[in-house]
Amino acid sequence: MVEVILSSGRKAALVASGGGSGAVHALLSHPGASRFVLEAQVPYSPEALAGYLGEAPARACSETTARAMAAKALERAVALQGAPPLGVACTAALQTDRVRRGSDRAFLCFQTLEKTFFQRLELSPGSRVAQESELTETLLARLAEFVEESNP
Repeated sequence: MVEVILSSGRKAALVASGGGSGAVHALLSHPGASRFVLEAQVPYSPEALAGYLGEAPARACSETTARAMAAKALERAVALQGAPPLGVACTAALQTDRVRRGSDRAFLCFQTLEKTFFQRLELSPGSRVAQESELTETLLARLAEFVEESNP
């Protein structure tokens, strides 16, 4: 999957908040990552995410936030002269040690100048490590499918 992504011809800015950094690690750990990755950001705290987006989102882990993150990532890819540009975003609420509203979930959004992909994931109960692994595998699989379908 990683080689399909890296050889896609796309240039991407990636952003992950709350989960999804495993996919960034998988991409950057592979030789030739610079063929695809322009930058990767992990605005993890509420303040960092608000700074990345230019305003605080109503909810950090939501469809609206994932779409806003992907749009900002696409904007960054364009600014970094990535051609053809791609914004990749993941926001997640994984297993935690505090009480949280809602289920363990993630939202993926990929954005080109022509096309958008969005998916909500309900994560399997289990450890945070297991959920990050599940999220990484799903994100990379969907990203590989997306870049194959939207070849420049």
